[in-house]
Amino acid sequence: MSPSDEIPLRWTTRVGPTSRVSDATVRKGWDDVAGWWVERYTEKGDINREWVIDPALLAIVGDVRGQRILDAGCGNGYLSRILARQGARVVGVDLSPRLLAIAKAYEAQDPLGIRFRQSDLAKLSTIESGAFDLIISNVVLQDVRRLDAALRELHRVLRSDGRLIFSITHPAFDIPPAHWVREPPDSDRAEERPFIAVDRYFDRVALYWGPSGQPELVGFHRPLRDFTEGLRQAGFVIVRLEEPRPLPEAIRRRYRQFADQLRIPNFLMIEARKA
Repeated sequence: MSPSDEIPLRWTTRVGPTSRVSDATVRKGWDDVAGWWVERYTEKGDINREWVIDPALLAIVGDVRGQRILDAGCGNGYLSRILARQGARVVGVDLSPRLLAIAKAYEAQDPLGIRFRQSDLAKLSTIESGAFDLIISNVVLQDVRRLDAALRELHRVLRSDGRLIFSITHPAFDIPPAHWVREPPDSDRAEERPFIAVDRYFDRVALYWGPSGQPELVGFHRPLRDFTEGLRQAGFVIVRLEEPRPLPEAIRRRYRQFADQLRIPNFLMIEARKA
């Protein structure tokens, strides 16, 4: 046991003005962290995707056989591969050349017919209008700098009455200084976190975050209204909203990681249709 009464710093988070962030900043951030980011993944994604997000996401998605799907912000392509194995025709798009190189390497080792392209979601100029039956964006849109432009582009490349299904970090709880209060303060047990402290929800700021000692990523905190209004103005109609919780098996096997998410949602999921 450590004689220190302080909890070791695992992740760092800070805020800054959005005006200082460019598309190049976002792209470089993802290129810089590609190594440690992919180390966290299995073929089922990281632990949050495997045990919390994707079970709810894939239940909403349903049968994808024969569907043309855009994996918008595909990263290393793990979700593209899951969908392709279920019979979908998948195109994966991502901003980061390094993450795409990893996705393409997996495809070369085990070809599933997935096509990967480098592109900003706010400018999908290489994709024709109405090209997809379904668009999935999994924990991505909170990191997109030009959100409204991205939603308009996703609307454009979706067929009439097509679906957009996306997850994001929950806007109510993703902004510093939101944090679990610990009593006593040197405890890291879930049972000794009586509540979460949240403030500055309406601020629109850049979020810099990452594991301690690693390069930082940059994303964006926006109030939930920015997402719903962006969808409305792009021409979408929201048909479903979910706040996924950990599977019972996740609580049994990984209680320490997931107990908090039985009390407060870390993620938000929206299904919208092209009007």
